[in-house]
Amino acid sequence: MQSTGLWYSGDDQNYFARASALSFGQFPSYKKEYYPGFNGGMQSIGPGIFAAPFVFVFSYLDRAEGSDISKERSEKNIVGSWSQFGFVFSSVFYFCLACALLYRVLSSIVGSSAAVWAVILMVICQGMPLYAFRRPIFSHMAEFALQSIFICVFLKNEMTSGGYIKQWWSYALLGIGASLIFLTRYNNILFAVAWPLFFIIRDMGRGKIGLMIKRLFYVFIPFILVVAIFELWPEIYNQRTPYGYGTAISFLAVDAAWQNILNRIVYVFNGPDWGLFYTAPFLLIGIISLVFLKVPWKRRLVFVSMPLLVNFYIIIVSGFQGDWYGYRYFIASAFPLFVFPLAFLLDRMDKHGWGAWKWGLMLLALLPVMSMWCFEEYNTNLSLLPSFFGRVVWGNPTYQLIVWKTLIAQKGWFFALYQGGVQYFCYLFYKTLMFLNIPMSHSLNYDDFFFQTQILALTLPFKLKILIRVLLIYSLPFLTGWFFSKNAVAHIKNRPA
Repeated sequence: MQSTGLWYSGDDQNYFARASALSFGQFPSYKKEYYPGFNGGMQSIGPGIFAAPFVFVFSYLDRAEGSDISKERSEKNIVGSWSQFGFVFSSVFYFCLACALLYRVLSSIVGSSAAVWAVILMVICQGMPLYAFRRPIFSHMAEFALQSIFICVFLKNEMTSGGYIKQWWSYALLGIGASLIFLTRYNNILFAVAWPLFFIIRDMGRGKIGLMIKRLFYVFIPFILVVAIFELWPEIYNQRTPYGYGTAISFLAVDAAWQNILNRIVYVFNGPDWGLFYTAPFLLIGIISLVFLKVPWKRRLVFVSMPLLVNFYIIIVSGFQGDWYGYRYFIASAFPLFVFPLAFLLDRMDKHGWGAWKWGLMLLALLPVMSMWCFEEYNTNLSLLPSFFGRVVWGNPTYQLIVWKTLIAQKGWFFALYQGGVQYFCYLFYKTLMFLNIPMSHSLNYDDFFFQTQILALTLPFKLKILIRVLLIYSLPFLTGWFFSKNAVAHIKNRPA
């Protein structure tokens, strides 16, 4: 956070440019934005829409410090700025909000125990925290939050037999939400169609054609307006098409024989780099639960999950994993959809006294947790090399093996355990000792974690604003949990028997 502001070069700078143009009132123009390397196009604007209010609010701290970031963005005034932190804060906020919403709606169906464990196992243990805390200036937190909101609305609507979505304005909100799904990640365009379509055609029969047309109108008009304002207008104004349009064709144009396609499918599940068996086993359990258990509203849930096949198809045909952690084109949209069948399975285990199986799931969680915990630390970095699919990408073909090889070594386990925030608080401890003139013991061994932290304390100046940001980030999950727990209690008390 102190060196780069938690962004990667390329995509992240582009996403921030979208948010800052909105935040500083210069939209639809991008002439004052900083996004090197992407002059041929722009990333999707959806994440920028989600982050813009937070970037705007935190930008006032930049202005108070005398920054000219509101006039024009450059690498000098963005990196380490409060405006940049606004995007970071927004991703953590939406992550916590989505988890809380999923817990809230699941607890009303299967109880709090199964709900909380379903969210922990499906979301928190399987890589999503990396996209909230490690690479927050990205698109997947907005994608995850939107999918979580829609699945919560879906479940509430089913619990009330279609009574939750009835008014014209509720269909208008569906249209806005669907447009944001499309504008956040273009590969989710079928979700943008399937979600509102499901609510429109629900309980439609003969003699209700007029009602269906009205619903279509209520959804379609705001959908088109939002897309026109946030996508078509800046395209025409800047004479640039979105970055994703040009790359999609090149990815999908990769030729492969059918036997290679089959090998690719198998590899997605058990590949030693990002195989779903290792990085997202509870997603697979959720899918299996939906298929084989009598899950409530099963057919409807299958219907709204079908667009995931497009994302899976993109991975298989393009051979593109995403140049970062896991199968990111798939998991952010899939987790909210299959957390409910997983919660239903956990509830069944509780009711049938299958406690041993639950403990087995807890042990299984070690695979994705350790995979996530060790990412980009101590010999688990990514390199640009040919993948199993044949495409040159950023990856690590034996990542899962290296993770456990690292953890077996005592030093590797220690570094993996104390990286990130823990090291920052150790840094603060040594800074405090230095400020109080209390002598520190030195190991003089650079491979020692504490010696490295002491070097940081000696060489890096303390910045109060970094401490404030760290505390804000770490407090968000607890504040969200506190808020929803108080409201959840009132909700349960007022719920009819």
